[in-house]
Amino acid sequence: MLEEEVMGYRLAMSENTSKGLARIAAEQIDRARRDIARRDTVEGIHKLRQRCKRVRAVLRLARPALGKHYARENQRFRDLARAVSGPRDEQVLIDTFDALMAAHKGRLDRRRFTPTRQMLLGRHRRALEATALPDMAWLDGELERARGAVNDWTPAIEGFKPLRRGLVDTCRRAREAMAQADGESDEAAFHEWRKQVKYHRHHCELLVNVWKVPMEARAREAHRLADLLGEEHDLAVLAQVLGDPEAAAQGDDTSRVVLALIAERRLRLQSEALWLGQRLFAEKPDALGRRIKRYRDVARRQARKS
Repeated sequence: MLEEEVMGYRLAMSENTSKGLARIAAEQIDRARRDIARRDTVEGIHKLRQRCKRVRAVLRLARPALGKHYARENQRFRDLARAVSGPRDEQVLIDTFDALMAAHKGRLDRRRFTPTRQMLLGRHRRALEATALPDMAWLDGELERARGAVNDWTPAIEGFKPLRRGLVDTCRRAREAMAQADGESDEAAFHEWRKQVKYHRHHCELLVNVWKVPMEARAREAHRLADLLGEEHDLAVLAQVLGDPEAAAQGDDTSRVVLALIAERRLRLQSEALWLGQRLFAEKPDALGRRIKRYRDVARRQARKS
């Protein structure tokens, strides 16, 4: 039963907190090393970035206990993810444009917007040409060093108290970011909210074993909210790109049409995200922390008797 319970990105109720988080962080690093060793470099790098975000969520959850270790390790994994960002962001712009066009299929003559897509493809091509492939040996070496450091910072995490504080702090930041975004169209506010929502989602995943059904539902809804905010952010970036002189130089009004479609879609996404967020974060952070602790106490007693 224990082996099944502890597998994956979740704390087992029967394992020591410090050892459990060490196991989870080490598993993510080991999987990242396997990901970049695969033949598909692009997919491996995408997976690496996801693994780095997950480890940073572990660090954020345990932050109250980590002291100086937090800043060092958080920067380590942030820098690793940034080192391999490369032209993926340009590909996201193309995917976002294609999704926008697909959403208006039948209403627009997509051939009219071919120059806009060609401009985005040109940006992507130039980004590929200007970006050297990451040094996989260097990446692997950095990950190996990060793996070795896990046992330096995890012993500081004792019991559930620091995790409860970390959960509450992140939930509070998410609520504050939501309040800042509410009533605004500023992409920076929504982007900051998205980052905090993603941390909260990962924290729910880490703590899912306190009570699987409600915690899985909360993690799933946080994931849905992060996706809404992610699409909103991608559209905001696309709008910035289409507003630059290169896009305007196409000589027709296609950019203005696309910008209008983007603005319409962003407003819809912002509204949907705010309604969902108000439900997800309706409970005050301290109350959520107390509730999760009670769930965890029951789950731990049950695990000891199993």
